[in-house]
Amino acid sequence: MDIEHYVFINKKVLQFVGLYPTNKVRSIFCVLCMLLIGIPQIIQIYQDFNDLNIVLEVSSVLLMILLGISKALVCTINSTDVEILINFLLTEFWEYAINNTSYNNLGKYAMQAKNITKGYLFLIFNALLIFFTLPLIDIFILKYKGILNNDSNNFPFMASYPDSFYEFPLYEITYISQVIATVICGLLILATDTLIATAVIHTCGHFVTLQNNLNNLNKSCNMVYAILPYAVNFSKIQYIQTSHHYFRFCELMENNFSLMLLLQTISSSLIICLVGVQVSIGGLTDSTKSMKYFSYLIMALSQLLLFCFPGDQLIYESSMVSKTVYSIKWYQVSIPIKSEICMMILRSQKPCYITAGKIYVMHLENFNAILNTSLSYFMVLKNFNT
Repeated sequence: MDIEHYVFINKKVLQFVGLYPTNKVRSIFCVLCMLLIGIPQIIQIYQDFNDLNIVLEVSSVLLMILLGISKALVCTINSTDVEILINFLLTEFWEYAINNTSYNNLGKYAMQAKNITKGYLFLIFNALLIFFTLPLIDIFILKYKGILNNDSNNFPFMASYPDSFYEFPLYEITYISQVIATVICGLLILATDTLIATAVIHTCGHFVTLQNNLNNLNKSCNMVYAILPYAVNFSKIQYIQTSHHYFRFCELMENNFSLMLLLQTISSSLIICLVGVQVSIGGLTDSTKSMKYFSYLIMALSQLLLFCFPGDQLIYESSMVSKTVYSIKWYQVSIPIKSEICMMILRSQKPCYITAGKIYVMHLENFNAILNTSLSYFMVLKNFNT
């Protein structure tokens, strides 16, 4: 039950992009690297604004770049609160549960979070690898056929550069700059997204542990051993005054992650819409573009599901705490912390959840609602094109 076993990947990626421990210089450097591709793409859209195919292709990638920049800036601006939350998640929050005899469920949820992180890592770099290698394959084929020239040089992502950038050595330098910029963007998105998912899933494990403690209480009527591990002092965390840290931690997650989830929801909805329009306009006859569309669409869908599925679990497990509390025969319990018990009864009546900008509650039903919104955007753009 060593926390490092479950969050090793998360900590390494967070450290690399300067989010934990907080390194603002490294975070700003990552943002500047992403601008290497973001600015040329903005210029490309401006130059070819009347060409819908180009605008759609560039915009879908530019949205992901802007999303990475936005998440980095939000975490950098709120670096103090984010670092406190991560410190608490990886230290006290974990230790309170493993010091209890009912921590097996926490290990199960922590392993689930680790597997989700690994799967998300694979999806991101699989999509990037497809974008990076397809232009090289095209160049190799054209060179084999003997028809390779400067006009045949394509970059992984469409962007506007001077004509000299399509010749040696600027072509190779620009190609590498796009690789670096998008890899950093992928790492930033991986760091923030898996941090949110891990925090939510670990919290679900804590709620399950609490349910077991309360069920044991119902059998033994011994509140001290059942509840005391959760009645702790939070003097190290200034704005957590209550002993019921799991509910307060959910509020901290909501306050720190709500804006990022809103940006993610808007971005994913637009990306799904833009990719859909690209497919409807160009079809799937071009195998190269088909691979790009498919990998990008899977990424956008997985980003939404990454938050909606754990969010659904959080609502369910926190609701189960309320049912467990009301199943206990409190009149048989005599303990000097009755005020804490009353607070827990009152607080457990409202399920915990995370939202996108205080608008969308992140759960599976709203996952369908977001997809329907994307479909509406798609129909508007498709009608606009016709």
